[in-house]
Amino acid sequence: MTHPQVRGYHEIRINWPPESSDITDMFIGRFQSDGRYHLLGHRPRKLAYLFSEDSESNLDIGVVRLPAGKTKLGELVVGEIFEIDSTDEPRATWQARYLGHA
Repeated sequence: MTHPQVRGYHEIRINWPPESSDITDMFIGRFQSDGRYHLLGHRPRKLAYLFSEDSESNLDIGVVRLPAGKTKLGELVVGEIFEIDSTDEPRATWQARYLGHA
């Protein structure tokens, strides 16, 4: 079941960390309470058959920070790096390289 704060979500493909060649699926939704994009879950692309979208779209792992001047996920271009601020680990920030929407 999708996180109760979102009405829908985006599934995008990324390299995480950016220098990795492994592809990860990320599930990102905009929370109704704050209007910001949140990372709802992720899974290794090569193991997608083990993890359903439902099981990977119901958490709040972090807040997505888009590059300067961008306000929507659809504005990302292939190869662009964005950041996720962890909601679990104080002061932890991760970077990811955008590969496209699934």
